[in-house]
Amino acid sequence: MRNKFSLIIMVMLIAALPLAASAKLTPRKAPFKPKPKTAVKTAVKPAPKNPVEWAAKVNNDIISMDLYNKRVDAALKETTKKVSIEAAEEKGLIADTKKSVLEQMIEAVILLQWAEREGIEISDKTIKARIAEIKKSFPTVHEFHKSLAEQGMTVDDLSRDIKKQIIIDKLIAMRAKAVAITDEEIRSFYDKNADLYVQNNKFHLQQISRKDIKDIQTEKLKLDTGEIFSGDDLGIVEKGMLPVQDDSSIFELKTGDISDIIPGEAGYYIFKAVEVIPGRETKFQDVKDNIRKFLLNEKGRTQYTKDLQEEKASSKIILNEKLGILF
Repeated sequence: MRNKFSLIIMVMLIAALPLAASAKLTPRKAPFKPKPKTAVKTAVKPAPKNPVEWAAKVNNDIISMDLYNKRVDAALKETTKKVSIEAAEEKGLIADTKKSVLEQMIEAVILLQWAEREGIEISDKTIKARIAEIKKSFPTVHEFHKSLAEQGMTVDDLSRDIKKQIIIDKLIAMRAKAVAITDEEIRSFYDKNADLYVQNNKFHLQQISRKDIKDIQTEKLKLDTGEIFSGDDLGIVEKGMLPVQDDSSIFELKTGDISDIIPGEAGYYIFKAVEVIPGRETKFQDVKDNIRKFLLNEKGRTQYTKDLQEEKASSKIILNEKLGILF
């Protein structure tokens, strides 16, 4: 911060008194009056300006080197949580991180400039409301701030990211309004993604598990000779949720059926289908509007990505020579 100084200049003006008249009878001379001294003015020099060192210039805006370094430090903390600094350096991760951070910061500036030209304004109230919603997902405010700190972020960083995302969403929405989706496109998407609209059967299962193969074989023999199935209740499960190597035979069981011995992650299992809940297919008419919204958003996003590249290409971007080696 530039210091401001106040300088008070005291100037002493010396007024000369008239000389006494001579006692002799000689013509009187006008009393001598010395010329008043001219006040000496001391020029107040402004404190020297310390120009902000910049990492990049984007059109008429700058990205300060100080802010860039802070973002890099935060990003590197995340990177070095997984690998050592030496390993990160060897793999080129540090240089990649520095480059990625600068690219993201440049893109953020371009987005803000673009949004301003488009007349997009994001109020502080809107951002605070988003943050309040995020806080609700944490048990305490302390946990919220702790999570931010672990990611090397502050509330200001979160606010910036939220603002950026809202701008992107609005730009995409603006482009989505300019495109049209036909019924043929919607139907084609539905047919090509039929699996998305079919709910598979759900199973209420019980299981018996043993680590040793001989123990599970003993349990299976008891069941085959009429012993009542007595195992852990798994509740309602779907295909892919069980810790076994192959669940295909399990999800072919009918209500009351008991499976063969099935190997899994922690040993061996036997399952019983307590109840089979039939799946159902979602009809085209029930999802038509949702598909239309999805396709509009996708087309809007595609156009946004294209426009963003054009914005970058038309922007005047100058990198600090210290960072030019990253590219």
